Amino acid sequence: MSEKPQLYLFVWDVFCPDFTDGLAFAIAETVEQAQKLISQKRGYRPTDWGPVQQFPASEPIAFCVTGGA
Repeated sequence: MSEKPQLYLFVWDVFCPDFTDGLAFAIAETVEQAQKLISQKRGYRPTDWGPVQQFPASEPIAFCVTGGA
């Protein structure tokens, strides 16, 4: 029987600081995988994002929120 991969919740609470701050998070195995999931949803480059926080998690999923003018 295959073991489930170790998943983490990755959180960017200064998402796209040059634009609207915002918040982005994803549950994935690696930060690179999380960045890819978020980029597919929003399209911003990870170099535009602020620092990331990492927490243990259990389901792969991604969401992002940005402020509006």
